[in-house]
Amino acid sequence: MNKIYLIQRTFMATVLLIVSSSVSAGLSFVVTDTATRTEAFNIEGFATLSIGSSLSVGHLDVTGPGSQMISYTFLGQESGYNNKFYDVSSGNALFESDPIGTSVSSLVNISGPLSFKFEGNVEKFAVNGGPWDKGTSIGLIGTNMQVGSTVYDFVIGYNDSAGQKYLGDWDDFVIGVSAVPEPETYAMLLVGLGLIGFSLRNHSRSV
Repeated sequence: MNKIYLIQRTFMATVLLIVSSSVSAGLSFVVTDTATRTEAFNIEGFATLSIGSSLSVGHLDVTGPGSQMISYTFLGQESGYNNKFYDVSSGNALFESDPIGTSVSSLVNISGPLSFKFEGNVEKFAVNGGPWDKGTSIGLIGTNMQVGSTVYDFVIGYNDSAGQKYLGDWDDFVIGVSAVPEPETYAMLLVGLGLIGFSLRNHSRSV
């Protein structure tokens, strides 16, 4: 194995590492506190979430480089409270009157908290990665969670506990969130793999 070949392998491995980091870019739920369920979770299609069980509250962030299409899917809501979900990046919204499974999406290409917020009754807001009005919070319901026939990267729930900090059911508005890397990110990976294959082929011919 000659020196030039070692340099080629090192260079190609570096290219692959950079490209792969873009593909693996995804989502992460950043836990800021722990809460307790004090009411039943009333969304159809979910497993029973027992009263008294703990739940993480926090914000959902984009991790790593690369452009991603983030989709938000309405999975249900405790009826009668007129809650809403706003995807601030796209300007789209989801309402309790929308059919279950309705989605909105936006293209994200920077790391950090996703730009969305929930609105509760009498205009009480919980901003992802930002301020929460008194009694509101964003809780983690599950990760890689199947709801119906679809698996979501994260399922999160909005809670409005009428002034009580981190007490409630987190079913006031439930959203499934998934991230899909843009096609050009996959194209970069294929180019990187092609360069490595080309290098190995040339080396085998020279041996």
